[in-house]
Amino acid sequence: MTRLTTAPEAAHLVLPGDRPPWTSTGLSVRRGERVTLLGAGFINWSDSHDVGAGPKYHLWGRVPGGTTFGCTQDTTTVVIDHDGVLELCVYIGAWADRYGTLATGDGPYRRASGALEVTVLRWPAGTDPVDGLAVLGADVADPGLAAAEAARLSDPVVPPAGWGYLRDIGPGDIYRHARLDGRPAIDVVCDDDAGIIRTDVDLALDPDTTIEWTWRVDALPGSAAENTVWTHDYLSIAVEFDSGRDLTWFWSSALRPVEDTFDCPVRRWRERETHVPVRTGTAGLGRLHRESRNVFDDHRRFMGDPPDRIVGVWLIAVSHFGHGVGRATFTDIALHNRDRRIPVL
Repeated sequence: MTRLTTAPEAAHLVLPGDRPPWTSTGLSVRRGERVTLLGAGFINWSDSHDVGAGPKYHLWGRVPGGTTFGCTQDTTTVVIDHDGVLELCVYIGAWADRYGTLATGDGPYRRASGALEVTVLRWPAGTDPVDGLAVLGADVADPGLAAAEAARLSDPVVPPAGWGYLRDIGPGDIYRHARLDGRPAIDVVCDDDAGIIRTDVDLALDPDTTIEWTWRVDALPGSAAENTVWTHDYLSIAVEFDSGRDLTWFWSSALRPVEDTFDCPVRRWRERETHVPVRTGTAGLGRLHRESRNVFDDHRRFMGDPPDRIVGVWLIAVSHFGHGVGRATFTDIALHNRDRRIPVL
């Protein structure tokens, strides 16, 4: 068994859900050092509904002047990118930049309750966190959380090449590079979580512009109509336009295909995103389906006059409203207009 020659420097914090960022850990860190966060607790979003999330959605960190980072599970280990004092926050709202300024201000915190309990470990140079976590004493950190982070580090989820998590929602372990019948694919496992991955594209939007994809949805993340703020759990594919808006197609648990299209019920996404159900119910789950939608026509019908270009393709997974698990596989994603065809995946 590997033994630590020097124990990690540790700090323990309680972060109330109604406290806007940021809170100092008191730990001075240097660029290149590794830091582990072990989190527990729950942030409630409503007094009247059992909705909220834990550290893997809400716990973020930064060193002022460096880039913010979030957790992919209730635990994470990061390499520090800036010298200074490490700070943590309960993230509620939307980021204005990658340095930890909130575009939404302090207002959203007034509706939150609950708290996160966090142990911060600053590892000495030359210590592998996996080895260090294995011999960490229970007086320093919760053994279950230490074991969970060691397991996560030992078997990391590899995201698909060319795709990155949207900063608005944060990083995760939701999307995995995969292969399906010898073709590149993306597996989605969203366990009481939320995340969006994005890849750049550049395609003029004309009346022939179409998106095509193949998917196998094995489990829907929710069982109620997704058009309310408290039941908005879904798996989807989306295109992002140069207008800053996006249009997303999803498999609904209860809504009528196409006819029950709706604007996103989540407040800060309402003016940005429109949802089009393309399948409904449990019939067909576990089987491959090929889909095709005319993007120009759907935008004109549901969002108004189409903009000039498509600038990105997204995969979206949300399951933390009902605390469920959504599972799917995507492959053979393509965009085309009258002049070009772009293989996205």
